[in-house]
Amino acid sequence: MEKAKWKKYIAELLTMSVPIILGNVGHTLIGATDVWIAAKHSVNTLASIAIANAVMFTILFVGIGLLIGISIILSNLRGEHKPTKKYFLSGVVLSQILALITWFFIIGATKLMPQFGFSEELLPVIQQYMYVTSFSVFGMFLYQAIKEFLLAFEIVNFPNIVILVSVVLNAVLNYIFVFGIGSYSGMGALGLAVATLLVRYFTGFCLLFYVLKLFKKREKEPLFDKNYVKQVLKVGAPVGAAIFLEFLAFNLVTIRVGMDKGLLSAAHNILITLVDNAYMVPMSIASAMSIKIGFFNGAKNLTEIKRYSFAGLFLATLFMTTCSIAFFIMPEFFIGIFSKEREIFDIAMNIIPIFSLFVIADGLQVSLGGILKGLKMTKAVSACILSSYWLIGIPLGFFFAYKMNMSLLGFWFGLCASVIVIAVSEAIVILYKVKKHLTNYT
Repeated sequence: MEKAKWKKYIAELLTMSVPIILGNVGHTLIGATDVWIAAKHSVNTLASIAIANAVMFTILFVGIGLLIGISIILSNLRGEHKPTKKYFLSGVVLSQILALITWFFIIGATKLMPQFGFSEELLPVIQQYMYVTSFSVFGMFLYQAIKEFLLAFEIVNFPNIVILVSVVLNAVLNYIFVFGIGSYSGMGALGLAVATLLVRYFTGFCLLFYVLKLFKKREKEPLFDKNYVKQVLKVGAPVGAAIFLEFLAFNLVTIRVGMDKGLLSAAHNILITLVDNAYMVPMSIASAMSIKIGFFNGAKNLTEIKRYSFAGLFLATLFMTTCSIAFFIMPEFFIGIFSKEREIFDIAMNIIPIFSLFVIADGLQVSLGGILKGLKMTKAVSACILSSYWLIGIPLGFFFAYKMNMSLLGFWFGLCASVIVIAVSEAIVILYKVKKHLTNYT
């Protein structure tokens, strides 16, 4: 294809991706702010918040993955020229049902935390943080459902403006609630949870008011369309399972090393925060790819599917390679953003070489996953992640960590092996799909 045409597809993906990138980076900056404030408060607070979030996000991302099915289903329906706006209320109701179920699981997990053997200094902070932030899940899922609805229509600017505003709001509230201001002495670690609670409701209600104003005249809407919800759950369930399995792998490491030593958990959390911020860019590109590919999958246009796939893979891999080089060359700068604690610094520095390789492979696997999601092959994504993390990466990690006495570094060898295998597996599935099942497309 001519160079000028490639520029067109790259430009279109960037136009759609940039606002999503800003929004997703906003999400991770909120988390990064929590890590930064927690580190400033104390090492114990940082370790406690890392463990609490590891448990909660493992649960939360099941629901979030299910809601991702909204944009996949609606983008394919748009490609088939079928009505879509009428499903808005069904998505909102679904989000709150999932939020209620998720809330019960988090409360249950909070009560079980004493059984994991965490130190007496960490346990009260972990439980307090989990209990307070559990009530924020309703605002969080409301935002996610409406964002996915808007994404299907390629409306990405406002949701991500809201997140960027919330980054500033979260930073201000975190500082005030943790350290205090003027005569107010602050709440310490509890302040982090209160800030999270308020910010998540802020994002959810901002989007709700925006959509109600934007789509004043919608198609006649059922309150809860069972057939639509079944489609969303059918497509979203493998996505939720995949995200759950991936985050469970990372968070299992956080929890396991936290049992060994709080500083290991803190160092792991810093590395996860760094890779999360970088990961948001290829993940956003993958989201844009899945919407474009989903539309042309509905229209049965293989040529456009291929072009958006190659353009997205190029952008995602280029960005993550650049990040990998930066992390490898300037590790002191990036680690130093979060902590000056010498022992934490030394632990993280030891992992940087394998961490840098992980970053490249992670960008490749998420963009390949975006292609599969656009083709509604979400079960394949889940299968690749399940087999790679839980049959290869995690067993390898435990072997290197405890049999070879490599501790946290051993776990990162296992995690790196996982994302490489995921990328290879997804590429094989895509090639098979194109060869065997898309031959009737134009």
